[in-house]
Amino acid sequence: MTWANQEFAAVFNEIYPGVCRFLGCMLGSAGAQDVAQETFVRLFRKGSGPMPPEEVRFWIYRVARNLALNELNKTGTRYRLVDQVRTHLNIAATNPEQEYEHAERKQLLTSLLKLLPEPQRAALLLREQEEMSYAQIARVLNVSESKVKTDIHRARMRLRAEWNEIFAPRAAIK
Repeated sequence: MTWANQEFAAVFNEIYPGVCRFLGCMLGSAGAQDVAQETFVRLFRKGSGPMPPEEVRFWIYRVARNLALNELNKTGTRYRLVDQVRTHLNIAATNPEQEYEHAERKQLLTSLLKLLPEPQRAALLLREQEEMSYAQIARVLNVSESKVKTDIHRARMRLRAEWNEIFAPRAAIK
């Protein structure tokens, strides 16, 4: 069974921006759009067949993640990440000093995300960036919901510990 043009366009318009953000965090901005497009090409080739409409989103994120992992393994840059992270770091700076601090913290957070194992990083990004539920993430990553919860908890704990280790000494100096 093939996709109707309107049906495929609707799925693409709804899901593509989120897939690009997710892949941007995994691959960096340069490779994200290529892998996202390949994901949708595969969806189009697969057709709308026996897959229920609510399963399409999960299928897309699963394929996107697998393609990203293949790309990372192929290029040998397993821990390359984004230029953009959807957090409080995206707040606009009002002066050059704030701009510098903003860029420094963004770079720091990106490097901290690199420290996370891929399953934890993927689960955390899907939760925080794509605002998926634990059940949805479990379906995308093809793992149990309890593993998703554990991975997200461990990722947050590690990020918090690393962040505090870096900024606690600075706070003591001030």
